[in-house]
Amino acid sequence: MNKSLAKLSTLILAFFLMACTPGTTDSESLNEETNLLANVDDLISIENAQEHIAYLAGTEVGGRASGSLDNQLACQYVADHFEDYGLTPYSEETGYFQPYLQPYTRIFSEFFSFEVSNTAKTSSARYRYAYDFSFFYANFTAFGYVFSGLAFDDEAELIEFDNTNTNYADKIVLVGSITPAILADLYNDGAKGAIIRDTDYNYPSIEYGQGDMFDDTDFLFLYAAPASYDSLLSNISSGLNQADVSYEIDNVSKTVNNVIGILDVGASNNIIVSAHIDHLGRFDTEDDGYYAGALDNASGVAGMLELARIYSENAEKLAKNIIFIAYNGEEASLYGSQHYSRNLVGEKADTRAAFNLDMIGGGSNEYKLEIIGNIGGLTTAVETKCADYDIDNYTIYGNQANSDHYWLGQMRIVSLSFVHFDDRFYHRPADTEDKINYEVFANQLSMIASLMLTSYNK
Repeated sequence: MNKSLAKLSTLILAFFLMACTPGTTDSESLNEETNLLANVDDLISIENAQEHIAYLAGTEVGGRASGSLDNQLACQYVADHFEDYGLTPYSEETGYFQPYLQPYTRIFSEFFSFEVSNTAKTSSARYRYAYDFSFFYANFTAFGYVFSGLAFDDEAELIEFDNTNTNYADKIVLVGSITPAILADLYNDGAKGAIIRDTDYNYPSIEYGQGDMFDDTDFLFLYAAPASYDSLLSNISSGLNQADVSYEIDNVSKTVNNVIGILDVGASNNIIVSAHIDHLGRFDTEDDGYYAGALDNASGVAGMLELARIYSENAEKLAKNIIFIAYNGEEASLYGSQHYSRNLVGEKADTRAAFNLDMIGGGSNEYKLEIIGNIGGLTTAVETKCADYDIDNYTIYGNQANSDHYWLGQMRIVSLSFVHFDDRFYHRPADTEDKINYEVFANQLSMIASLMLTSYNK
């Protein structure tokens, strides 16, 4: 599949900028019988969405990792817009923020460094995390789960595993394919680490999981991209066989925030519109390395903010209160949405449905729109709305713990995530703003809003 994605033509973009002008309600957006808002088709501003995604996927907030300053800046950005739209803060004490303690918050406290040189240190080559390496995890029967260490800082000779009686004491060993027997040999010999040739060619990449997927060990364990592994072998042959490696992961529990604004129209019950704000963060300082997370999930936050703006400008045409939530900790393990669902109290507890935006506006309609969660009685409505908006490449799934719909769905609340899973740049630094297809973005957001309004705005 072609890895590149053509940008929208100037003509198409200009059309949407003209067609999606904010501030007024077209009569066609109203339910003629009730005069309530029925859709937002002509109200979405592509210009606003671009501005939101460009900032949230930009270098200033560098990947928005939970627990980082970057994440705090992104949360404040959302809170500032909630205030601009006149939304009521979540709490008198904490404003728009709902703080909670998140375990296993993984951030580099010392960025990854890997350099090989000759013995005289007159010639060297550098390698980088994400582009050349990712952290290791595997389940070996003889050892259980094996993970990379939380930190490593040492120098050692690089050597290739040769399946002989070579003693690997104090060496970092290149292994084409790891097995329990090889791992036992390395441990028993007192090797300092192992670098395993990855079978995944899609680098730059990142391993899945957060801070819980590390061991308190001084044994270096890394996957190497196939090309990087071959480069290391070549460097060993040319005499660059002295490795100097260091990194440190900070994975203590940290206080992070959900961001919550409420559009209170005086109704007795609520609808939730949400999107997760966190992503995978920074991985080095060279070339400003970070995971932009444009599709995952600056796009969802941008969609949520657009609905917050549109709904607040048309509050008199709403029959339900709307709670807007930027969840944190989704990438780690749905921590933010779990915390919110476990603390539903008072008026906020009377929630009729939740609509979660997690990746909208992928590169093209060739990729499925996944609709996931506790769909309740909305199956026919979903099918009708997808047809109305010419979305024929979609699949409906049951409640799965793969996005922030899950915890409310477990409480038997109708709770759906909308995921346009264009995975070409998923969890890679290349998930940048220019990959968003704003025509697809606007159409998917319009469909979701129409589903929400025709089903519950009454």
